[in-house]
Amino acid sequence: MRMFNKNKKIIFLLLLSGLSGFIFSLYTHRNGNRMVDQSVNYATTRETFHYPALLVKQLQGDPQAGKKIFQEFCAACHAEKPLIDLPAPRINDVKAWAALKQLGIENLLKLTINGVGAMPARGGCFECSDEQLRETIHYILSVSSAFPSHSSNYQ
Repeated sequence: MRMFNKNKKIIFLLLLSGLSGFIFSLYTHRNGNRMVDQSVNYATTRETFHYPALLVKQLQGDPQAGKKIFQEFCAACHAEKPLIDLPAPRINDVKAWAALKQLGIENLLKLTINGVGAMPARGGCFECSDEQLRETIHYILSVSSAFPSHSSNYQ
């Protein structure tokens, strides 16, 4: 009998607790969250827009185009600390890029245009011209080389 009364008490307390939470939630939401501390700065959602075609068009003739294209399209996988963890060569990895440099710029450009492994065609920059992709490859190789050969535009 005692166990039965104890179970009833537990069930009653759980129901009371749930009902109290529900009532508090209704009260809070119906009052427009006025109970929230207005002095606290809460994170707000911000709309962002990504216009790759416009960006690429603005980079025509820019001596920093390779660097900017790298930052916008390539860094997600090839940065020193990439957002996407893939076995892609990281920028500043002298050993990895020295081996790739042996393929030559034109072969690296072909790999970039066609995609390789997890890398999409054109490195994901479908709006980039072949020349812009070539500039980006030059930028990556110059930054990732012990002896930069094409770095004058990127310092």
